[in-house]
Formats: sequence, C-alpha cells, structure tokens
Amino acid sequence: MYKQISMMLLALLVSSCATVPDKIQLPEGTPLVSYEDAASQADSKIGQKARWGGVIAKIENKAEQTVLEVVFYALRSNGRPTSGDESIGRFRVYVGGFMDPMVYKVGRSMTFTGDFSGVEEGLVGEHKYVFPTLQASAYYLWKDIQQVDVTSVHVWPYDYWSGWYPRPYHRNIYIRSSGNSLPAGAATKPQPVKLERSKN
Repeated sequence: MYKQISMMLLALLVSSCATVPDKIQLPEGTPLVSYEDAASQADSKIGQKARWGGVIAKIENKAEQTVLEVVFYALRSNGRPTSGDESIGRFRVYVGGFMDPMVYKVGRSMTFTGDFSGVEEGLVGEHKYVFPTLQASAYYLWKDIQQVDVTSVHVWPYDYWSGWYPRPYHRNIYIRSSGNSLPAGAATKPQPVKLERSKN
C-alpha cells in the first residue's frame, strides 16, 4: 500500500516538474503575446508569437487545413493547460493539413504555438463571438492523467530506542481523473473516490 502511494506521488512530482514538450518549445527569451492582450489590442499584436492552450470545443476539417475552436486555459510551467469551471474566453487555431476528429476529440487538452493573426467573428451556438486567432506552427495533444490528493495522513513516529512504531490508524486518499471527456467548452470538477485504510 505504502509503496503504491509513494510511486503515485513520485509520478505526480516528476510530471509537475517536467519541461515543456519539444514540439511546443520556443527559443529562450521569445516574447509571447498573452491571450488577454491579443483579445484587447488585436491590431497592435498581429504577427507576434503565442503559446496558448485549452480544451477542444470544436474541430472542423477543410480542404487544406483544420480549424479548431479551443476554450482557453492558462498554461502550467510544463505547457499543459490548467482546467476549471470557468474560462476567460475561446480562440481559433488554424493548422495545416488533416487532423482526425477521433484523435483530436472534443474535450481533449492541447497546447499550440504559432503567430497571432488577429480576430475574427463567429458564433458559439447562436451567440455572436469574436475569436482571437492563431496560425499554428506546432501543437501538442496531452494525454489523460490522474491526480492523487493525499488529504489526510496520520503516521506515528518511529521510536529509535525500542525499534517499535504503531501503524497509522487511517489514511484518506482521493483519486480524481483529469476529465478529458468533457462537454464542449467546459471543464468539470470530478467527484473524488475515497479509499480508506482499515484501522486494524
């Protein structure tokens, strides 16, 4: 039990400290336009480099390129989008070539690098929407992960002189999926599954 918990925690620690994937790395010091600045100062930001990510809300293959509509989420230090119940907006990405919708499914997390190309009008349902737009030079599709939260650990200290230590009387562990099978444009918070160690 302890070994499994240690391995899961170690895997999470390693993943959290991981570097940005090679596909979406940019030269150090490259100035990047933020989503907020692109949306509010579009004319002055056209042509600047960007690295944005989020959750796929829509994918459409055209004759020579694919258009993705993405719900924007801020990026972690390793380039992976965060997730939550709210987003500050959406953006469109134009990618050259064909992207299979069965692979790049609605609800999957992606990160893109490319050039900001301005804003364009469109619809979200029947609502008029202005989308900041990227011409993608590279992209990365993130794999599903599980997060492990050790919310309550009670361990008695080891007695060096007697060589005796009692067992921890209980341990609560919550395992939740990252939730990539999401409805379009939403990231929901999964319900935790509680595993409790026996007191005996």
